[in-house]
Formats: sequence, C-alpha cells, structure tokens
Amino acid sequence: MKKNVFKGKNIRIDPLSEWLRGAEGQAVVSRVACSMLWMLGSGSLSPGFLWHVAIPRDAPDELLKEIRSELVLFILENKARLRIILSAENQNCHHYLRRAFVNHWIEKTRHPLRDPRRYLYKRAADVLRASEQFYTLTEKHRGLAFSMTPNSIAIPSLTSEDVREIAFPVRIVGGLDYAFVNKKKAILDLAAYLWNQISQMWQDKPVRVALRDLIHWISLHVPISLRLSGKNDLPDILADERFTADKIFFDPGLVRTWAQKFANRLSDKEKKVFYLRHGLGLSLKEIARKTGCKGSSGPKYLLSKAEAELRFFLSDLPWLSPGDIHAEAFALFYDTLHSVLGKVAEAC
Repeated sequence: MKKNVFKGKNIRIDPLSEWLRGAEGQAVVSRVACSMLWMLGSGSLSPGFLWHVAIPRDAPDELLKEIRSELVLFILENKARLRIILSAENQNCHHYLRRAFVNHWIEKTRHPLRDPRRYLYKRAADVLRASEQFYTLTEKHRGLAFSMTPNSIAIPSLTSEDVREIAFPVRIVGGLDYAFVNKKKAILDLAAYLWNQISQMWQDKPVRVALRDLIHWISLHVPISLRLSGKNDLPDILADERFTADKIFFDPGLVRTWAQKFANRLSDKEKKVFYLRHGLGLSLKEIARKTGCKGSSGPKYLLSKAEAELRFFLSDLPWLSPGDIHAEAFALFYDTLHSVLGKVAEAC
C-alpha cells in the first residue's frame, strides 16, 4: 500500500479505490453496468436483485444508475479477491468483473424473498441431487434433468400443451400454495409424479425429464409468490458447490452461433440503436442525436422492438434462458453479439 501525508497524518490509500474513482475504473463500471442492464432487459436476470417486481421500462437511465450503485458496492465489498484482477494493466478485467457480478446477482435473486421462481428451481435442483430416489445429470442442451432409473433416455422438452395436459395432484402437496410446493417432500413427490406421467406418455420408457419442465408445470398450477406465515416456513438450502454457474459446461461455438443468428434478426437501424444503448451505454437522447432522430421516441421504439425480440429468442435456449443462466456463456453471447453489431454501427 502507498502512503500519503495529509495534515501530518499517514493515510493508507487503497489502490482499488483509487482505480475505481479514476477514468479507467469508471469506464469499466459503465461497461459492465450496461451489459447487466441488457441482460436484465432480456429476461435472463431477475429485477428482484434491485427489489423491483418488474423492470421499470419508462426510466432506463435511472435503472442503470441503480445497477452501477450495486456494482460499485459489490466491488468494495469484495476488494480482497478483486484488487488483483481490476487494474489498469488488465485489459480484460471487465470480463471477469461481469462474470463475478452475474454470479452474485443470480445467487442473490435465487433467495425466496427476491425471486421465488428462480429460488424454487435451485431448491428443486439441490433436493433432487441429494435424493437417493433420483438420478440427475446436466444435459448439453437442457440444463439439469432427472430420472428415477439409472439408465434413462433423453426426450424433447415438453410443449406447453403437453405440460397443461398433466393434472396437478393437489393431494400430494396439501394445497396450491408456494409454501407447500417448496418443501422437500413435496418437491420429491411432485417430481416422482411428473416423471411417472411423462414415462407413461412415452410407453413406460425410462425417460429423463428437464428440471425446467417440472418448474413450468408447477407454475401453471401454483402462484409462484410468497405467502409464508413466518421464518420457519423457509426451507433450508442444500449447498452444492459442484454445480455453481461457472462449473457447468457449455458449448462456446453454439453460443457464438446463436449470437450471430440473433443479430441477423435485427434490421440495420435496430442493430445500431441496440449497440449504442447496450454496447456503449449511451442515453436515448445521445442515440437520437447520433442517428439523426428528432427526439428520443424514435430510438426508444426501435430499442423496445429489439429487446422484445431478444427475450423471445433466448426464452428456451440452454445456458442463456431465464432459470438456466450460465454466467460465462452469457458473457460470450454478449461479447460476440456486440462485436457483430459494432461493425454494423460503424458502417452506417
């Protein structure tokens, strides 16, 4: 640590705090915050992290300020492990910071008081992995899947029509309430019931069922919101460090292909506006000025269209969809997409 003398006293200066206050640090924070805003708009991150029920789309600049504030707080609270990575000498430090912050965001929003649906997904994953009744594995294109036999076969993800046809056994859980289905016994019973029903649909074959199909099925019948009577209703988390976001594999080539495919869905105007907003973090007024629009309404409309298209595109992709987010995969998707869009923006 360097020392500075001020009014006769030795003051220890933290290099990370200095970097954070400087132009380089502020640029990195802005870049990461913009990418988080983009991921939030895509539906891949929960607004519950910021204590929002839904994304306030009418004030994106205010939302960006909230994200920046949370990001700076995250950096300051994790100085010990970040000070070596975050420095002017590390040209790619924004990649590491974004991945670390995404993991932090996901873990925080999987708490029941912030995002009940994501919490239920993680809760069910932990319960099924710990159970001797089930066999679990991470599939390349569907995330976590489970079966009740060791030698199971993969099947396509269920369609919405298939899921709706499977009646919900209220008697198993005791009621159509989040507090009931979130209990360990209820999760195991519901998983077994759904597995048997799907197995029958496949002529009693030993199938593997995607965990996301279980959560989708439950959410069709049970309001995924909290109506807990007290702290004792909160189930214990079964920690399993083997399955943290950074340790589950993904296919980089496939992720890059998806980024290119999404870019191809956008018009040139949408590509430019999307890049200026989420790649460079410009305000709608600045984007309007750069694109020759008279006001903010023009780029705002194009941006809304592109973001809606993105949410639809990512809705059921492995590693990128809500409930199945993989931090490193999403970072790669983000960087690839903005590299493509940036070339288009420069050419316009």
